[in-house]
Amino acid sequence: MIHQIRKLDLVPVLLLLILVPLALPPAVTAWTTYPLSPADAEITNALSYLAAEQEADGGIGDAAQSTWATMAIAAAGQDPNTWKSGGTSIVDYLAAHAGSASSATDYARMILAATSADKDPRNFGGRDFVALLEGTYDGTQIGSATALNDDAWGIMALISAGKPTSDAMITNSAAFIKANQNTDGGWGWAVGQSSDADSTAASIMGLSAAGESQSSTAIQNALAYLKTQQTASGGFDSWGSTNADTDAWCVSAIVATGGNPSGTAWESATGNTPIDDLVSFQAANGSFEWQSGNPGFSPVKTTACAIIALAGKAYPVKIISAPPPPPTGVTITVRIEGKTGTVWSGQVTVTDSTIVDDQGGSHYFAIPTALGALDKASKTGAFPYTVGDFGWGLAITKINGIGDWANGPWWLYRVNGVSAQVGAGGFELNVTTPPSPPHTEVLFYETTAFSELPLKLALSKTAVSINEAVTATVTYYDDIAGQWLPIGGASVHADKDYTTGADGTVSITVGHDATIEVYAEKTGYVRSNKITLTVGTGGGPTDQTGTITLKATIIPAIAISVDKSEIDFGGNLGPRDTGGPIPVTITNEGAWNVRVTAQVTDAASNLFVNGLYLDGALWRSFGQTILRNGNHGAQVTLHVPESYAGVGAKSGSIIFWAEEG
Repeated sequence: MIHQIRKLDLVPVLLLLILVPLALPPAVTAWTTYPLSPADAEITNALSYLAAEQEADGGIGDAAQSTWATMAIAAAGQDPNTWKSGGTSIVDYLAAHAGSASSATDYARMILAATSADKDPRNFGGRDFVALLEGTYDGTQIGSATALNDDAWGIMALISAGKPTSDAMITNSAAFIKANQNTDGGWGWAVGQSSDADSTAASIMGLSAAGESQSSTAIQNALAYLKTQQTASGGFDSWGSTNADTDAWCVSAIVATGGNPSGTAWESATGNTPIDDLVSFQAANGSFEWQSGNPGFSPVKTTACAIIALAGKAYPVKIISAPPPPPTGVTITVRIEGKTGTVWSGQVTVTDSTIVDDQGGSHYFAIPTALGALDKASKTGAFPYTVGDFGWGLAITKINGIGDWANGPWWLYRVNGVSAQVGAGGFELNVTTPPSPPHTEVLFYETTAFSELPLKLALSKTAVSINEAVTATVTYYDDIAGQWLPIGGASVHADKDYTTGADGTVSITVGHDATIEVYAEKTGYVRSNKITLTVGTGGGPTDQTGTITLKATIIPAIAISVDKSEIDFGGNLGPRDTGGPIPVTITNEGAWNVRVTAQVTDAASNLFVNGLYLDGALWRSFGQTILRNGNHGAQVTLHVPESYAGVGAKSGSIIFWAEEG
């Protein structure tokens, strides 16, 4: 909790209390045992309030408030994924607003909310929040070097994501918190600040999540400090009085250490417990007010924290299992044979892969697949391919510009020569059968008849002397027999063309030094693999040389352009006014598909930072995949904030960033 915000709200809060002291009387509560059941009125009424606050986009309040609400829903034993408005869940809302998170505490809240909904924060809303949070770690602590709350919430978030307590980031951040404990046993919001109950509660929960023993000196001193802040009402003093926010966090902190906030150890001198004080802040509409009659800065967040505390939960609300370590990968030969030549051949190592279809849809495969092998080969060999999503799965529609799904040619694939029984995206290398593992080659080949069978070449030797014979053997894979059989009449290309006999063999003799790529072809069959044959010292005969000049024009992998260098929203704009929309075309001029995001800056008191919209949403939410040679027409609008106080000409800038997408 950020007390500075409350200080700013102090004057209007006092005014409200003076004007309407009886406007929102506390609800009558009837709790009897702790923790409360999700069926108890205090929790059901609070959940009803949150449900009533849910908007059509799925959110309950803004993104930050929705993270707390998501945790509360889970703490009450419900699935946040089922909390929907207009078909959109609160989890969907958070994923759609993942781009709004920009600080360590933002990342931590997103992680805690995602895990409470059983989502992996490493891939939530297109962002890896665990990596983002880890990126704020400086080797000693998380986030700001002077703040402490980001360390506590950062620890809780990492633990919720399945990180072990032995992780160096967690142990070092916990040590940083303990090193900055005040002599009274509490903590302030930042290093060197006076202790307060809110920050102390957060630090207790952070240390407890990190594995700190409840009997340790740090925890016992912190609990003792909280006891000194307890008032006659049972709640905890925060800047002169108790409130629901502080009570809720302190209750959860006590729970985190194995304590009972409704027990005699936490009774005040007048016999009241923290639970008594907390439930006194519940209003008739089910919400929890910051103080009775004063809803405070964020009643959604206050209500959510109260639900978590009354349900007997601490933070993190839920801990998911850490994902398995990334696969070590499968190394395999990929060969791509077109009708007129070999597109590419080589070895790749395949782990997981993200395949983008021809409509820009993204498909993640956590296992090494045959399609992943093609994708890796495409990146290694710098040739394009496309896939279509046909509902039943992904299908390869083009490789290196060749292919026509409607009329042909088409592309098929085989593994170890065997025609697979599943699509390339469903074939897990070294696992799927047939054929039986290990899998050594994936062959993709152009077809017009669907009847072509693959050829395979073997040489008796790969290095011979001049005029020394080498035997070439050509076989084909017979799908009916389920084995490789010799084939006659195949052309073996070496220093000249040879033809195999009925047994599939032919003798090759080369009368000069040479390095030759040998391969076999036959009409109606797929070209064979290529084998390098070295004759004598290699190279070519000295009386047969030729030079071909090679040229190519290379474009950048990632490059974009915009069709405007300046946008003028015009004059005579004032607060609440809208300028635009003004169209801007972003063009992909690079070789890769790109994901384009935006960044806005200004020296105009955040006029553009808080008011610039792209495609109808605040610029931070903008993200567009643009295919190679494609473009996107963005609509740029300026909404002058109602509270904006600046006058005169104002300027800012918008930068569009592109990355592989």
